[in-house]
Amino acid sequence: MDNTIPPPPFPNTCVIKLDQLQYAFYKKSRLEIHSPTGEAITVLSTPVPVVTDEDAIHQLYCQTLVLEMLLYEVNERSKLPQWAINSVARVIDRIDVHLKKQLSM
Repeated sequence: MDNTIPPPPFPNTCVIKLDQLQYAFYKKSRLEIHSPTGEAITVLSTPVPVVTDEDAIHQLYCQTLVLEMLLYEVNERSKLPQWAINSVARVIDRIDVHLKKQLSM
């Protein structure tokens, strides 16, 4: 007979409290959350001041990771309303135009 106690169910939300030192570090940097396999789940950060092209590219990369995870989560739970689909389509069209310009350079 197995007398082990099963672990409690995993909560839908998780709260992480930071001490003063951790909070000060968070305000000056960015926080990345990764899955156990190393996949980037989300990046939390204040907007990076765009000083160089490299800064802008880094900020775009961070924001696309967040967007990807948000779309994944929404897709799993509910049907997107038409206005949301239209907004995502407009963003994808703008990205497509930008990428085509980059390829022609």
